[in-house]
Amino acid sequence: MEHPAYRDNLEQILTFTHGRQMLTIGEVMTFTGIRHYATVHKLFPFVGSYISAATLARCMCGGAK
Repeated sequence: MEHPAYRDNLEQILTFTHGRQMLTIGEVMTFTGIRHYATVHKLFPFVGSYISAATLARCMCGGAK
């Protein structure tokens, strides 16, 4: 079952990226306001230096890494 905030998070992320589906570490740091590289890496499951908008939205809802 989808978390109630998932669609809202995804919409905000896609607005921020102008529709791009993949975000860089720097973009996630800017979007979330998290300033520390290590913290962003601990919270979100990047593959290489990227994370998908859908995965980020899920993680922001408290979804598993």
